[in-house]
Amino acid sequence: MDEMRMISTLLDEEPSRRSVEEGRARLEREVRSPRRTPRFSMPRWRIAVPVLAAGAVAAVTAVAVGMSSGTTPRAPDAAGPMSARTVLLSAASTVERTPLTQGKYWHVVSQERVRMIMGEGMFDSTSQTGWWDAGPGREAWSATRGLGSRYLGPAPKGGPKVIDNGGRPQPERTTDSGPTGWTKVKVPGGHAFRLQEWGSLTPPDVRRLPEDPRSLKIFLAQALKRSVRADGGSIDPVEWLFANAQKIGTTPASPKTLGATYRLLATDPGLRVVGQVSDPLGRKGTAIARPVAGGGQGEEWLVIDPATGRMLAHEDVRKPATVTGYRAIVSCGWTNTVPDYPLGTVG
Repeated sequence: MDEMRMISTLLDEEPSRRSVEEGRARLEREVRSPRRTPRFSMPRWRIAVPVLAAGAVAAVTAVAVGMSSGTTPRAPDAAGPMSARTVLLSAASTVERTPLTQGKYWHVVSQERVRMIMGEGMFDSTSQTGWWDAGPGREAWSATRGLGSRYLGPAPKGGPKVIDNGGRPQPERTTDSGPTGWTKVKVPGGHAFRLQEWGSLTPPDVRRLPEDPRSLKIFLAQALKRSVRADGGSIDPVEWLFANAQKIGTTPASPKTLGATYRLLATDPGLRVVGQVSDPLGRKGTAIARPVAGGGQGEEWLVIDPATGRMLAHEDVRKPATVTGYRAIVSCGWTNTVPDYPLGTVG
């Protein structure tokens, strides 16, 4: 597979500035409402969260086996004759004008719903995770809280044993659980400043990513080629770009880097506009869909706020509009404070 050539089709001639501006105006009119809430960005990558426990709360070893939000089919609102290219170029033009801000910590709080196997049971679990990161070699904190889990029944083959902090097996739980409070732990700095899940490659510091589309295209294509060479197998170049766009969207990468990422995505003819949707947190945005390879009825949706150009959520969807899993961004950006959550312990 020649990944460089497969991605080299990016950056065709762009539409005129007038068409981009008109597309952005139409998108903003779609979602304008007196009840709108702030929008934030969303990556697909999962943060590796340490197992936390406060007091005698047992640490649980869990294996994620798929996502299920339990969401009923949700039909998107009617969409006009817009292309994914127009939506993404409009978002790029908007986000590139975002002024740079400063702060001590880069923070991102996300909400995820996932189906998990814990011991002999299967659970539908919703949780939130937060990071407050001052950068490599500096102070950083990770926090988590549960929003509740629902027992779905026995696991097909059972999972890891549920143990406490002393390593002793605990009785298997077969009941629903309610929400828990936030608990935080201190972690090494720099996590939020790096792209994740690059296999055996060392992920780059997002502050050093190229800010123009052509240079970013070359950088990602070369990294993809190294990843295939180092880890074997094959990686779909479109999936690689789509995944990195989600990651870049919630890191302290520059607005120009995020804009360049959108411009690369805009060249993919396989993306389609779903239309105006509500994300898992109830916020209005425009969804861009990518078919999942070999998935038949499966798609990935990026939900973008057209007014800010920022990502709101990533959703796994069974067509036409049944959400089977999600990761939504609650908040994201620079801050000077870390919430005063109680300290936990690493299980």
